[in-house]
Amino acid sequence: MKPEIDQIISCDEVARATVNNAKKEADDLVAKAKQDTNTLQSELEARLDEVRKSEIAPILEESQIQAQETMAQADRYIQGLKDRVALRKARIVEDFISEALGEAWSQKRES
Repeated sequence: MKPEIDQIISCDEVARATVNNAKKEADDLVAKAKQDTNTLQSELEARLDEVRKSEIAPILEESQIQAQETMAQADRYIQGLKDRVALRKARIVEDFISEALGEAWSQKRES
């Protein structure tokens, strides 16, 4: 019976060693997978930064330039409208006074 018990113990030890080896291999594979994932993520982030700098940044800069030009055009247009309104206001006031005062205003303006 002793040889059978020794054989069972031996098989148990072999099985335990096999399980421990398998666990160590699994832990090593998980660690390697995490490392590979971190490396890949770093590479992808670096690539994304390159794309942002080389492709997206110029588009954003051009958009900003166009927006500034549009704003400048709008400002000029608004100023032109303000100038026209001011000029017409003055003419309307002059016409009103001329109508109200009649001929005397017209002669006074010409002098």
